[in-house]
Amino acid sequence: MGYTCQVFQVSMDPKTSKFKRFQESARKDVERAFGVLQGQWRILQQGARPLSINKIKHIMYSCVLLHNMVVEYNGRAIGHLDLELIPDTPPTRSWDERVDIQLRMIRELRDRATHNRLRGALVEHI
Repeated sequence: MGYTCQVFQVSMDPKTSKFKRFQESARKDVERAFGVLQGQWRILQQGARPLSINKIKHIMYSCVLLHNMVVEYNGRAIGHLDLELIPDTPPTRSWDERVDIQLRMIRELRDRATHNRLRGALVEHI
């Protein structure tokens, strides 16, 4: 898809090995799902990093809605989408607030210590 995701290079223990299998499986599922949606409706033609969290959330909801519509049309629906989870009005922020949030998010995404801490927490969780 045009991005890289760091995975453990060498499996040291059973926890790390199990996490790596879960991560690879989830990444394949997500890439496959977005590949279908992108090919069918031209969603996410560029990377998501420059987008706000709110915009990414709306893209995700749109993808889920489109997927559910296709599944329902084909008669294979598993359940229905709870529309109460989708907010009616998005929050309004000034340009400066949006830029500050975006810069903070970029710093957080690139922070190696945060990355390692979160990855360790996921390993323990799984």
